[in-house]
Amino acid sequence: MSLIRVGVYASNFAEAITAAGELLVEAGHVKPEYVSAMVRVVEELGPYIVIAEGIALAHASPGDLVSKNSISLVVLENAVDFGSGKMVKAVFAMAATDHSAHIDALGELATLLSDQEFLNTVLNASDTAHIASRLTLVLGE
Repeated sequence: MSLIRVGVYASNFAEAITAAGELLVEAGHVKPEYVSAMVRVVEELGPYIVIAEGIALAHASPGDLVSKNSISLVVLENAVDFGSGKMVKAVFAMAATDHSAHIDALGELATLLSDQEFLNTVLNASDTAHIASRLTLVLGE
């Protein structure tokens, strides 16, 4: 089961977040309600999850909807507006069982995303092989 999918079609932010979240559901790492909670976060709080140009980090509160700390990634066919003109091409979905794991995962991902070469690789990926090796440690695959 891969936690990375490339070439995903989404017409809006909810579909983009759902696509990333469904990978976590399929892997058995979260309950379907967690995906709905990630979408609600953006509906209620806006596009603050857009953490770098073209990159969003969808998440919801740690808790019992999460059975395993995990991060998935979808790279979209086309960029979608997450609100306020913030266009996103890649969506990471993060799930954590507790606050400490949430902070640890954010730190690991922040380190990766501070690398412009890695960002370019993600945003321009045509298949999962381009990014899988760099994400293995963070994704836990």
